Amino acid sequence: MLKSLALSTVVVSAASAGLVDGGFEGNDVYYGYGFLQGGFDTAWRTTAPDNLIEIWGEYMPTPAYEGTRHAELNANYASALYQDVNGLGDNSSINWHFAHRGRYGTDVMSLTITDLGADQLWGGGDDTTIFTQQFSADASAWQVHYGTITAIGNTTRFAFEAVSAVGGNTQGNFIDWCGFGPGVVIPSPGAIFLLGAAGAVITRRRRA
Repeated sequence: MLKSLALSTVVVSAASAGLVDGGFEGNDVYYGYGFLQGGFDTAWRTTAPDNLIEIWGEYMPTPAYEGTRHAELNANYASALYQDVNGLGDNSSINWHFAHRGRYGTDVMSLTITDLGADQLWGGGDDTTIFTQQFSADASAWQVHYGTITAIGNTTRFAFEAVSAVGGNTQGNFIDWCGFGPGVVIPSPGAIFLLGAAGAVITRRRRA
């Protein structure tokens, strides 16, 4: 069953001090899958020319990591799924986490965190990449990644992008349980070995 609904809330500004709807639960895609307009139906945005973000609900072959919904990178076009976050503070240690899973096999995606500089604009010439790394996951289990960056103090872009997928350009790389901001806590600190203040990455697998 296909269901998509345009919500009435219009999102026009950067998220303040953290991601909004990091679990993709804030929509009415209950059964099957649906498409949201980036920046309008959801705080998430996309670089896709049709501005569509694909959300999976219940009764789909792959269940969500948390809650009942998750996103699939690349709805109809190769693109980035992102939020711009402000209010992180200069030289603040900021945690992040997300869950990733393949659809038909081992899919690969990247997470890039970029300070947009004094002009607060993407591609304005003073952007600084704070963190970037590729991650892979097969279709058998969700993989959860954690890390910490040091914020520079300007608006910061938190962006996912598909690198490759077994099912093709628009079929794969599921994302869920995304967190980034001052209030984000890395679970089970005793089990986490931080590799450094900027870009520690920990992986945990959970069977569905």
